[in-house]
Parts: sequence; C-alpha cells; structure tokens
Amino acid sequence: MHKTPQRIQFLDFIRGFAVIVMVIGHSIDSVLSIEARGTEIFRLYNAVRGFTAPLFLFVAGCAFAVATEKRWESFTIFGAPLMKRVLKMFLLIVIGYALHFPFFSFNKLLYHTTPEEYALLFQVDVLQCLAVSILFMHALILLLPNVRVFAYALAGLTAVLVLATPIVWMIDFASVFSPAIAPYFNQSQPSLFPLFPYAAFLFSGTLVGHFYLVARREGRERQFIWRMIHAGIGAVFAGVVLDLFSVTLYPPHDFWKTSPNFFLIRIGIVILGTAGFYFVRQLPGVLERNLVGLGQASLLVYVVHLVCVYGSAANDGLAQLIGQTFSYPQAFVIALAVLLAMVGLVHAWNYVRTHYALPARSVQVGLTSTLLYFFLTKPY
Repeated sequence: MHKTPQRIQFLDFIRGFAVIVMVIGHSIDSVLSIEARGTEIFRLYNAVRGFTAPLFLFVAGCAFAVATEKRWESFTIFGAPLMKRVLKMFLLIVIGYALHFPFFSFNKLLYHTTPEEYALLFQVDVLQCLAVSILFMHALILLLPNVRVFAYALAGLTAVLVLATPIVWMIDFASVFSPAIAPYFNQSQPSLFPLFPYAAFLFSGTLVGHFYLVARREGRERQFIWRMIHAGIGAVFAGVVLDLFSVTLYPPHDFWKTSPNFFLIRIGIVILGTAGFYFVRQLPGVLERNLVGLGQASLLVYVVHLVCVYGSAANDGLAQLIGQTFSYPQAFVIALAVLLAMVGLVHAWNYVRTHYALPARSVQVGLTSTLLYFFLTKPY
C-alpha cells in the first residue's frame, strides 16, 4: 500500500476554484440577455468558460488518484471499499439523469414522454461522464492491479481516446445502441459531455495525480511541478503548431469539440493552471476556508446550484423566474448572490453534520424519501 501524506493543499485550492468558476458561469448563463450574448465580450467570456468542465474533470481525476492510491490494494479486489465506490458512482449517474427529468412524475415519465423529451433526459452531463469514466478506471484496476502498469495503460488509452474522437463523432450511434447509450459517444444525440473526448480530461488528471504522488514520495515534488509547467507549455505549443499544418489525418471535423489539437491546447492550459496553484502557499484565513469548503462539498454545490439556477422538474429556477433579460453587471450580481448562497449552504451543512450528525442524517433520509414518494405517486 502506498501511504499518502495529509491533504494536498493546492489540489484543495483548485477544486474550490473550479467550483466557483462553475457556479458563476451557470448563474450568468441563466439570466444574461440575448443582446449581451451577441457581443465580442461574450464570445471571449464563452471561450474562457469552455475550460470549466475540463478543469473540473481534470481536478476530479487528481482527487481520484489521491483517494485511490491511499488504499490501492483494497480496490484491486471485489471488497467493501470498491463496492462503496461503485454504488456512489451509480448514485451520481442517477442524480445526473434526475436533473434532466422533464416531469416530476414517474407515471408521466413512463407513459407520456415524447421521444424528444426522452432524448433530453438521456443526455450525458458532467456527472454521468465522471461516474462512467471512474467505473471504467476501476475495471482497469481490477485487470491491472499493479499501479505502475495501470498508469501506463491508462496513458495509452487516453491517447487513443483523444485521437479517435474526430472519427467517433462522425458515427451515428443511435442506429447501433439504445437512446440511453448513444449519447455517451458523441453529440449526434443531445449530449453535453460525451466520453469522447471529455473522459480524457479526467484520465489526464488521474495520470498527473499518480505521477505527482510518486514524485512527492521521492522528495521531487517541486521538480515535478516545474515539469508540469513545461509539459503544459509544450502541449499548448504543439496544439497550435499542429493546427497550422495544412495536412490533416482526419476528414473535416469540428475543431472546437473534437480536434486532438484543441485538446492539447485545453489540457495544456488546465495543467498550467493546476501547477500555478502549487505556488499559492497561503491565503487569507476566511478565503482559504471557503475555498477548501466549496471544493470538498462540490457534489452538494453542483446539484443545489443547478436546481436554483436552471430549475428542475419540481421547481422553477432563475432561468424561468427571470429569464435571459439581464445585462452583464446585473447577471454578475446574480452570480455573486448565488455563489454566496452556496458558501452559506456549505457552512450550514458542515455545522449541522458536525454537531448534529443523527438529525442531519435524518434530514437527508427524510428529504430523499419525501421526494421519492411524490415522484412515484404523483399521477401527472
């Protein structure tokens, strides 16, 4: 077993930063007016925002490496730790689909849903992408229980996944697989984050996390961070230079969604950002506590803020109550308010969970049971 040291501070910081960027991005998107979206400022903002999901998945991969290598041997067999992790991943998949329910009624969902509504229900969001990718890595760990062999195999599979993405996106998998499976491959069906190429960001984070832990155990932590910086610069440079060549291996494809060159640019920038947080040695106490707290409660914040911002089958969110009517300053004020609300939620939940563990568990069970009861019994 590889003994992992105490929490890695810079990973906690960047997890919190990724959550903040995610909350602000979704909040602004829900209320920003159509007119504001036609400006050059929005196009620049949208390009920057396109790094949110890759950063979120990359950091999740780093966290996976840290949490898994701490108890590596226990994940190489079908035991309690692995089963607990698998159940958690299936829960993430269920939550991901539930956020896209068109109706808060199992009966209506089963008998009165159109094919178009089913297509939106089965779209793959970041939770499904993350969960299925992690389940795949656990299957690979069972096949290759040696951590070094696993890492090199994952590196090879990541390269194959990235290089295959332009081809995979040309195939209509709806004619091969069911409507629930096809969105995991590409966007020929409604899908926000198909495995091609987004799983590669999580796999890349896992690889960086693994080799960082190796370097840390060998006393080469700072040297490794500088290698990350060099690798990040090299990836961005390679992506830009390769795209300048007139010769391409692929038929015409969507550069922004499928190009391996653009993947190199994005993963390079994400690696640079992650490495940069290593040099953030200390933050003001309040900022540090909130940043770390948001990162540690990322699932809670993700679900609650989406329900508040975009609404759900059970409630209207800002997108329905306000609509896309606000200017940039107004939208930013809304985003800041949502972010502060999420910070308050995390503090409140941590306090209740720490000081009133049994009542907190009762609230969880009660709320889940109530929602499930109404979902199953509501006729329409």
